[in-house]
Amino acid sequence: MRTKIILLTAGIIFLGSFSANLRAQKNAKTILAEMDRVLFAPKDRTADLEMIMVNLDSGKKRIKKAVLMQKGADKKLFIYTYPQSDKGIGTLTTASETYLYIPMFKKPKKITNMSESNTFNTSDFSLEDTPSTSYSATYIPELTGQDKNTWTLKLVPKSSRSPYGFLMVTVHKTFHYPETIAFYSKNGKKMKVAEYHFIKPGKYWAADVVTMKDLKKHHSTKIVMSHIKFDLGLKDSLFTPDNLVRLAEEKRAEKKGK
Repeated sequence: MRTKIILLTAGIIFLGSFSANLRAQKNAKTILAEMDRVLFAPKDRTADLEMIMVNLDSGKKRIKKAVLMQKGADKKLFIYTYPQSDKGIGTLTTASETYLYIPMFKKPKKITNMSESNTFNTSDFSLEDTPSTSYSATYIPELTGQDKNTWTLKLVPKSSRSPYGFLMVTVHKTFHYPETIAFYSKNGKKMKVAEYHFIKPGKYWAADVVTMKDLKKHHSTKIVMSHIKFDLGLKDSLFTPDNLVRLAEEKRAEKKGK
């Protein structure tokens, strides 16, 4: 009889623990889905970007400027407008493909390796840091903690091709946008940390300032976004390699200081 009671008690404890884990998992998925909803709520957007890159050891600073055109999560055109040496360099990202255009080569190059996308770009952001699909589609979430204002999620990549072992994300409890994202290597070492500042210029939240610190390189990049416009009716047909070339060459042809 005593053995049956012990087994029954152990079973109840196990089921309670299992049920709690299921609830936590469900909550994690719900929180991440809410974050996706906020991040990808606009149908499309355009913005001007200023990138401030700083060597944290020497204090040396460089500035680049660009324009962004985006539809949903998976269609992006990004073209540099400053400095003159980078003017007209651009990327096109879709759900399945990424192209890099460098004016001197006169044709876009399809990128097959994520690291290739950074060969022209000395910032601390990679394409992996700005996913072309929702976070829910890219990561498996686990709720690991919370305080009065935020939840903390651990995000494990679904793809083994990701350079990261996992991400740790703090999500604002009221507005559901990310406040910080820490990127960890596959051996669990913290590599980079992104800090976000959000504003609501219209009916949508937008990150107008994002600062990424590379802990290994002792380098940071701050992206300041201005002239943010939403729901302009951008067409799917805009996001093609031919239009990447056309728009990049138009920007390259603009007069200095424009």
